[in-house]
Amino acid sequence: MPNVPSHRRPITACTLLLGCLLSAVSHAADADAPLRDTPPSEARARYLDTPDAPSPERAAVPTYIEPEDIPLPKGAWVAHGGLALLPAAGVWGASRVGGDTRVGATAAETAAGMLLGAIPSRLLFFRPAAPSPGRWMELETVAFGGGFLLTPPLTALGTWGLGELAFGESHHPGRAYLGALGGAVLGTLLGVIVHEALVKLSKPSARLKSSRQLVGLGFIGVGATLGYQWAGGGPRPDGHTR
Repeated sequence: MPNVPSHRRPITACTLLLGCLLSAVSHAADADAPLRDTPPSEARARYLDTPDAPSPERAAVPTYIEPEDIPLPKGAWVAHGGLALLPAAGVWGASRVGGDTRVGATAAETAAGMLLGAIPSRLLFFRPAAPSPGRWMELETVAFGGGFLLTPPLTALGTWGLGELAFGESHHPGRAYLGALGGAVLGTLLGVIVHEALVKLSKPSARLKSSRQLVGLGFIGVGATLGYQWAGGGPRPDGHTR
C-alpha cells in the first residue's frame, strides 16, 4: 500500500464521507420515488386548485365558528339587568343577617372578595377558542377545576381580611372565615349557573361577555359576604374601626 502524504489524509477522508452520503441520499430518493410520483391529495389540491374531499377523520371534528356580534334580543337584555341586580340586593341582605348593619361595610367586603377572586374566577368561565371532543375538552375541565379550587378561598380571604382589619374584629373570627368560605362555594356554583344561563340566552351574539363574567363574580363575592356576616356575628362591641 503506497504511503499517502499526511496533508492528503483529511481530503481523502472527506471524499469518502461525501461519497457515502451521496450514495445514501440517492438510494433514499430512489426508494421514495414511487411515493412522490403520486402526490397526496392535499398537495394536489393546493397546486391544481381543485377541492379535496374531506376525510372521515376531519369531518368528525366539529368546526368552531366565532359567535356573531349581533344585537342581543330584548329578553337577554332584561335577563342581564335583572340578574345583575341580585348581587346588589345581596349586599343589602348581608347587612341584615349579622350584627353589622352598615351597607357600606358589606359593599366594601364584597368588593374586596371580588377583587381577590377576579383572576382565578376567569378559569371558571374559560372557553377554548376551538372546542373539540379531545384535548380542548380536557383543558376546559382542568381550567374549571382549578378555578373552582382557587376562587372560593381567595374570595373568602378578601372579604374576611377587609372585614377584620377595616371594620372591627368579629365575635368569631375563625367561624367568620369558614362562613365566608362556605358562602363563596355556594356563590361559585350559583355564579356558574347564572353565567351559563346568560350565555345561552345571548347566543349567537358575543356581546356583554365581560358583563356576564362580572355578574357571576358578583354572586361569588356576595356569597362570601353573607357567610362572613352570618357566621361571624358582626363586630365586637369593644372593637374599633381601623
